[in-house]
Amino acid sequence: MSTHTIELNERPASPRRIAIPIRALSDNEATDSPGSASARWFYGWLMLPLAIAMMLATSPGQTYGVSYFNERFIAEFGLSNTTLSTTYMVATLLAAASLTFIGALIDRHGTRRMAVIGFVALTGGCVFASRSNGLVTLFLSFLMLRTFGPGTMTLLANHTLAAWFDRRLGLATSIAQTVMAAAFALIPAGIVLLIGEVGWRGTYLVFAGIFGLGFLPLVAIFLRSSPCEVGQVPDGVRYQATSRQRTPTSESEFTLAEAMHQQAYWILLISTAMWSLIGTGLVFHLVGVFQEQDFDARDSTAAVIAVAWTMGLTQVIGGMLADRLAMRWLLMTAMSLIAVACVVVPYATNLETLVFGYGIYGCGQGIKTV
Repeated sequence: MSTHTIELNERPASPRRIAIPIRALSDNEATDSPGSASARWFYGWLMLPLAIAMMLATSPGQTYGVSYFNERFIAEFGLSNTTLSTTYMVATLLAAASLTFIGALIDRHGTRRMAVIGFVALTGGCVFASRSNGLVTLFLSFLMLRTFGPGTMTLLANHTLAAWFDRRLGLATSIAQTVMAAAFALIPAGIVLLIGEVGWRGTYLVFAGIFGLGFLPLVAIFLRSSPCEVGQVPDGVRYQATSRQRTPTSESEFTLAEAMHQQAYWILLISTAMWSLIGTGLVFHLVGVFQEQDFDARDSTAAVIAVAWTMGLTQVIGGMLADRLAMRWLLMTAMSLIAVACVVVPYATNLETLVFGYGIYGCGQGIKTV
């Protein structure tokens, strides 16, 4: 019996490709029997909600999850907006620099083990954040939440989906993105409510309880790094070792060194950096922007909801257009919408216009992430 490899093409948000070795099936084995692994319920449909749980766990470290704590940090620690923003920026850059190392650890130790470690670290980061007493501890809190939240958990979620889904990866990713868009609309309102009820320190302890007592046991018990651990293959579909098996090609693939010589690489890199910096600024200072117009934190949640809905809608539309239009047109549209938002938000004179400006940004972000 020979051994073949099925290559799983990850989406752009994922760092690389994953190859899962499976043994080729003979003609007799290719037909599923009632007791075969592929005839059983596909375990990947359990991996999908676990991947979504990992995405949801990024919330305390996401900018929309931090921004509602800002006025508390400023008041309690005597910080200026500039100092707080700089602290958050430095922590974000350091967290981003660690992703290559974390990705290597995931390759070495597997998704399941790293997910357990990640949730333990994220739980500890939330507890540590609740005990912050000054600029240094706040910086370390940001660093832990950004590293183990949007950094580690995003890698783990993408890695999980790419390992378990191949031909259905688009479906699985769209389901996850839809849930995240809904979470983006609901979680900020929940944070505002929690801060009002138990304070900002208590809110971080609530996060710690959710991760340590809720998500961590689920991941430790049910998560599997790859389908072969339960006798299955990606999508739950057996492949014959003939024409049905997809053979990886390298005609349109580049190494990092080769990609850096391509003009498109730098255009995408610069546009992504601009989008990330602008988006982080708009969301990180969300409450302050609304307070500047004499609105409060509860009013600002309307902007988050607008971003979530417009982002989700344009991701669907952009996904359909991506099959029909050159990507440069989508990129130009996305960056133009973000530029328009940068004009509308500062000059808004009422709540509706301000929310509309954030909605325009959500459209740009939705198309940019297609």
